[in-house]
Amino acid sequence: MRATGLASADIPPEPTKKRVYLLLQGPASPFMRHVADNLLERGHEVHHVSFCLGDWIFWGLRATNWFFGRPSEWPAHVADLIRANRITDLLMLGDGRPVHAEAIEAAIPLGCRIHILEHGYIRPDWLTIEPDGMSGFSRFPREPALIQQQSRALPAPDLRPLYRSSFLVYAMYDLIYHLPNVALGWLVHPHYRRHGPVHPIVEYSGWIWKAIKSRWEARHRRHVLGSFMSSDRPFFLFPLQLPGDYQIKVHAPGGDLLRLVNAVIASFAQHAPMDARLLFKVHPIDNGLSRWHSRIGEAAALSGAADRIAVVDGGSLDAMISASAGVVTINSTVGTAALMIGKPLIALGNAIFALPGLTHQGPLAGFWTEPSSPDPELVDAFMKVLVDRIQVRGGFIASESVRDGAAAVAGRITEAEERLPIADRRCRKVVMFRYREELFGEPSTSAVKRS
Repeated sequence: MRATGLASADIPPEPTKKRVYLLLQGPASPFMRHVADNLLERGHEVHHVSFCLGDWIFWGLRATNWFFGRPSEWPAHVADLIRANRITDLLMLGDGRPVHAEAIEAAIPLGCRIHILEHGYIRPDWLTIEPDGMSGFSRFPREPALIQQQSRALPAPDLRPLYRSSFLVYAMYDLIYHLPNVALGWLVHPHYRRHGPVHPIVEYSGWIWKAIKSRWEARHRRHVLGSFMSSDRPFFLFPLQLPGDYQIKVHAPGGDLLRLVNAVIASFAQHAPMDARLLFKVHPIDNGLSRWHSRIGEAAALSGAADRIAVVDGGSLDAMISASAGVVTINSTVGTAALMIGKPLIALGNAIFALPGLTHQGPLAGFWTEPSSPDPELVDAFMKVLVDRIQVRGGFIASESVRDGAAAVAGRITEAEERLPIADRRCRKVVMFRYREELFGEPSTSAVKRS
């Protein structure tokens, strides 16, 4: 892999069998380097941009393009980089980070293909690789009849888990990524702005405090789940996402998870049957800084439903889904788990599974009393098309899953147009948030940028 300087070329890339890939930020692991290796082995050219020491460190001694400029200089810089190197394809983790959103805006008019990498819609052991964007920007089919049609020639996917995951390795990689930025970032890349919501030191302090409270949390979880799971009273499950997730910031009504949680609590208190209960489950990698126990407790008390609403951190998600009367999500991958179990599901944000026949299509107020169950045949068809079009086996952390995932991603992005032909490559400027009016009394359409 070689780094190249900028040139004055100002023409779009010519269509050739050899493609030129530009890789931007990926997960905090060696995953993107392995993708690059696979692309090079296939005869393609690969370039990479490092924005900080954490980006660079997982690439070892390989040459790389550095961006040391101010954030305002990035859009012009990436456009020049694309022209100079005749970049044909961009690959990045998520479409919401500012550097990624701006790169997409710059690249599409220059004829580049865009490939968005994310955690899989199926957990564990799967990765998502979509062209152009995710959720509200996704080009995955949105018509149930079309999904049924496309699924007819596809086999049922094998969803059995293959890999072992390790939180210890995840934590180690996170430290390897962030500590050099904290220690030397002020000197090496002073203009770099983290995409995360808090400073890494603050985040690590949250994990330490969470570890200190783990015994109390375990006792609380056993008490709450014992009450909810053994009772005849129905309960609804709301698995929380991460507050700083761009799926919330960009693809959820209001762009604020706490605001959404408060609105759901208010709706439940007003419209749910008096014997129903609402259970929130904290995200597995939430560091505790969101203080969900106290915040949800305060909102529940204000709504007059404190005795019917609870929060747990940990526990079997599948068991909670199976025992629930229905699942509330924004656009989490928990949605696909609920669909496969056959539970009623409502998606409050932009999600590719928020379709008639899969999710509850009426108001949230009606979901508490008459939740719509998914059509099993449409669920089967959806899963077949989902796996065939935008899922690959693999992971970002465990060595075997990284090896398999990187090879699968490299193979998938070299055949992307054959799987999901590009019809309209323009960036969307208006997004529909179906439940925003009901939740917040605000217009359901919004002019938004990817960033």
